[in-house]
Amino acid sequence: MQCRVIYLMICSLLAAAPASALTMCGMPQQGGLVRLSDKNLEKVQLGEKIYKADATGDLIIAFGRDAARVQSRTIYYKDGSVRTRNLQIAETKWDVQEINGLPSSKVAPAKTDWSAIKKEQKEVGAGLTVFSTDGGWKADMLKPAEGRTSGNFGGQRIMNGQKKNPHQGWDIAVPEGTEIKAPADGTVTLSSGPYFYSGNVIILEHGQNLSTVYAHLQKLLVKKGDKVQKGQVIGLAGKTGRATGSHLHWGASLNGVRFDARNLLNFYDKNCKKLED
Repeated sequence: MQCRVIYLMICSLLAAAPASALTMCGMPQQGGLVRLSDKNLEKVQLGEKIYKADATGDLIIAFGRDAARVQSRTIYYKDGSVRTRNLQIAETKWDVQEINGLPSSKVAPAKTDWSAIKKEQKEVGAGLTVFSTDGGWKADMLKPAEGRTSGNFGGQRIMNGQKKNPHQGWDIAVPEGTEIKAPADGTVTLSSGPYFYSGNVIILEHGQNLSTVYAHLQKLLVKKGDKVQKGQVIGLAGKTGRATGSHLHWGASLNGVRFDARNLLNFYDKNCKKLED
């Protein structure tokens, strides 16, 4: 009789527990981006990073260029339940180019440039920390300009044996004066320059701290605090800063993680599957 009571209690608990509705869209890979969705979802911790869900239970997670291939993922639900599993992250092959015999001035900036570089790092960094509840991130984005790819995210040069920082954006070669369009609704968190490396820069925040970066611009057509709409012209392409030719450097950042902006073009409801939480 006692065994029968215990069996009925277990069956009752299993029937009361909701089936997982956790969905993931996108591919977890180095430089990539995924969306997790479940109306009961509160937040996800991946390593030391915490990603909070919006009111509908959606959140996005970015993976850096050199993200660890296996990371602990803890999911927190609104009902108080917690699930921890390992997340497998696919490896991405990056372009690496060795260049030797360069003059030292081409390898490292002069000491006199460091104050300008530190100012750039501080102001661009601040522009990437804004978090809003805007919903511009909740759809595939537009490509901000049409042109050939002249540089890929994650590419790295080794100059005279010295490793330089990996490239943090997607370079799109376009003529000077080409109109640059906002890929999604957002708010301008930086519109300034010219900076030492990036020249004239605009940063847009699209909600949930998803930010996009536009560098080397010839002209800025929006100012900090402006609300912009998808497709709106925000600036004109140029070659300001440390650029050898006219192009748009398009970057993306989420929660302090730089990732490949081209993932924003065709991602939001693609490659979706149910997950075991």
